[in-house]
Amino acid sequence: MERTFEDVLSMLGPGQRVRLETGSTIYRGPYESHILEVDSGGVRIAAPMDNGKLVLIPVGTTVTVTADTPVGSVTFETAIVDRTAGRNRSLLLASPPAPGAEEVAPPRDVPIIAVGSGKGGVGKTTLVVNLGIALCRLGKRVCVIDGDLGTANVDVIINVGSRYNLSHVVSGERHMLEVVVEGPEGLIVLPGGSGLQELTMLDERKFSMILSQFRELEEYADIILVDTGSGLSPSVTNFLMAASQSILITTPEPHAITDCYALIKVLATKGYTEPLRLVVNRVESDVEAADISRKMTFASRRFLNTQLDVLGSIAEDPAVARSIRRQEPLMLSEPRSRAAAQVQTIAQRLVGGEEAPHKAGGTLGFFQRVRRLIPGWEGRA
Repeated sequence: MERTFEDVLSMLGPGQRVRLETGSTIYRGPYESHILEVDSGGVRIAAPMDNGKLVLIPVGTTVTVTADTPVGSVTFETAIVDRTAGRNRSLLLASPPAPGAEEVAPPRDVPIIAVGSGKGGVGKTTLVVNLGIALCRLGKRVCVIDGDLGTANVDVIINVGSRYNLSHVVSGERHMLEVVVEGPEGLIVLPGGSGLQELTMLDERKFSMILSQFRELEEYADIILVDTGSGLSPSVTNFLMAASQSILITTPEPHAITDCYALIKVLATKGYTEPLRLVVNRVESDVEAADISRKMTFASRRFLNTQLDVLGSIAEDPAVARSIRRQEPLMLSEPRSRAAAQVQTIAQRLVGGEEAPHKAGGTLGFFQRVRRLIPGWEGRA
């Protein structure tokens, strides 16, 4: 027999098994879970999984729950009102709002942080993945979009596979929430591939449809990191230009420094006016990091009229190479290593008092800015 949420609240307790069903066209269920705690605020359950994959049911979704209680099986209707990410990921269930009482929440302004480099092989993707995990450990819900058109390999670094990527979303074969995969510490990864570039070329109708799915994705994220490609191509510079914030990474090698400076010059030539953030990777000492940072910030300000803020540096640490060979992120495999501590410091600077001003608008603003940077787009039908 189906009961109201209030009727069954006293029957529920930690450890009881529950099954969830929704009216969603993407995630219907049933999904198995269990109760973590019950209090006056509602019932917290473990986030449900389906074939080893996290089920991303949006906050606000009404669900039908069947619980195994000491007095037998009971079924009731409730709603997801909150979620917790990270290791203890969970959903909070509470009484659904009365019909007509729902309020339309304004779109979330999730910052889009793009990470790029002047050349490949400087540790860009490794930084993105470990930075994402570090941010998760600070209580942030993080989504990584793999936007490297050439060597999309975020899934390789965290050792998770995905049959689909953003191209399947753009083509209409899959919904975005079916494509994302779960990484460590609650990190969400959206395999992008060529799909990011394809998205910017769609007509207005299809573009709006895909953006509505990005809006759903934003409900699961406080920060979105975009792992762009390396080099000076528009597929790199356009994403850096359009992001809320942009981080550039280099190493002490002369070619890497020269190519990173060339990327700053291209961005300045295109009219980039926001401060750029710099990470110097694989340094032998703090003195070396400070010397490189000082020279690059001076040259950027003096010759390119571009502000370059130093976000941090990461030491040349054998722990990083070991983690890559194991296909296990550094923050998990060797969390006490010097490099891991420095990544954690960078994450703290991103979310703390040193956070830089950023362009607003979330994914909607991001992709609209990308499209405006494409020559001739305005004339397309």
